[in-house]
Amino acid sequence: MNLSKFLFVLSTVFSVSLGSVTPEAQADLVTDQPGLEYAGVEGQNIVQFSGYLNIVSTQKKIHYWYIQSESDPVNDPVVFWTNGGPGCSGLLGLLTEQGPFKPTADGKLIMNDWRWNRIANMVFLEQPVGVGYSYSTNSKEYHIGDDQTALDNVQVILEFHKKFPQFKNSETYITSESYGGHYMPTWAYEIIKYNKQQVPENRINFKGFAVGNPYTDFYSGTGAMMEAYWDHQLIARPDWDRYVDEGCLEVANLLNKTACSMLVMELERKVGNLNPYALNYPVCVTSQQSKMINYLTSYYNDDQSTYEPCEDNYATTYMNRPDVKTALHVNPNITWEQCSSTTKYNVFDRLKTMQPYYNKILNDRDASDVRILVYSGDNDAVCATKYTNTWIWNLGYYHTSDYWKAWSVDSQVAGYLTQFKTPNGNQPRLTFMTVHGAGHEVPTYKPKEAFALFEAYLNNDYNGLS
Repeated sequence: MNLSKFLFVLSTVFSVSLGSVTPEAQADLVTDQPGLEYAGVEGQNIVQFSGYLNIVSTQKKIHYWYIQSESDPVNDPVVFWTNGGPGCSGLLGLLTEQGPFKPTADGKLIMNDWRWNRIANMVFLEQPVGVGYSYSTNSKEYHIGDDQTALDNVQVILEFHKKFPQFKNSETYITSESYGGHYMPTWAYEIIKYNKQQVPENRINFKGFAVGNPYTDFYSGTGAMMEAYWDHQLIARPDWDRYVDEGCLEVANLLNKTACSMLVMELERKVGNLNPYALNYPVCVTSQQSKMINYLTSYYNDDQSTYEPCEDNYATTYMNRPDVKTALHVNPNITWEQCSSTTKYNVFDRLKTMQPYYNKILNDRDASDVRILVYSGDNDAVCATKYTNTWIWNLGYYHTSDYWKAWSVDSQVAGYLTQFKTPNGNQPRLTFMTVHGAGHEVPTYKPKEAFALFEAYLNNDYNGLS
């Protein structure tokens, strides 16, 4: 980095939080990120930090990448983002969804117009331990599940506050997608428990969580996927009739009945090489095929013209470059993976249902200012909208009078919005939004719509979407 750029970045940091930048935070300042020079003037103004947060009383080091808000960093909320899996890197969100920039095939970084750090301080996490560049010197700590992950993530917030004390009292949100359907409610519940044990000045100023296309229980995955294939008419009527006749719509049969397991494999084979995360979108193919797909999608469908099906591959290549590792202050001996082969996650946790956590949180008087947003791209089969639309109504909260209300972006219907009357507050604290035409990772497929719902959630004002 040239001296003028370094001084600009440093002056920007100190102009925002003069006197509150700790030496530990200064050491994590990213001063020269490869590829960023191609992101234009906006890219040069990004203030970011990358390094490790140490989990107390363990050898766990959790990699974080903090991107400062472009709006009002002092007063804007702090939003922690992680991806699902379990065991997939939160940097997928940064590099392929709603971060400030995205990698290209030739190693450049291009700006994302609908980056969420325009309005919030975004902290991207690689958690649990063993994911991405997060690691431990104790191999036993790679064996982990929902409960310990939630406890560790509370410590992550507290350690972040030690490095960046200026945010200790900031409004704090947590966000995720997919297996985040487990991460978010368990993490939120542990934050609320932690706060109850603290004097007011030591509490986390926790305001809630948002989760997209959540894996909420076992049926959220395989069962909902088979129904999505049928709903999109990707499987034949005789095959679906066999599936129903065998009782495969029942969770117990999906888990234990051989006939159901065999039918699932058969139906997946017949569906073929479609993208289950976004059924109407192309998959990553050869460069020649990619050029033709890009031409066709840009010609016939403007919504898909910015979608790059091979972006995950570009992110993997970028994150494993030695110069990138140096810039981000991470362990250079680790090979970065999108989803961890090191973390040994408790397989039985996938069978747990998260609905009781929603009830515990929303019925808790001490959490009366905690708000929840569940959103779902309706082109996803992996955690399909149809089942989310089932379990969220089954929580038992009554809807407001204008339920299933169309919300719009650029005068086009972007999906449907329902708010639920919840205890311990004058306003609804549970909101469900669908995002029409979006896949599993909503910001990837519908970036402008994702930004709109994120902004509405932070402001607790959905009126501007109608």
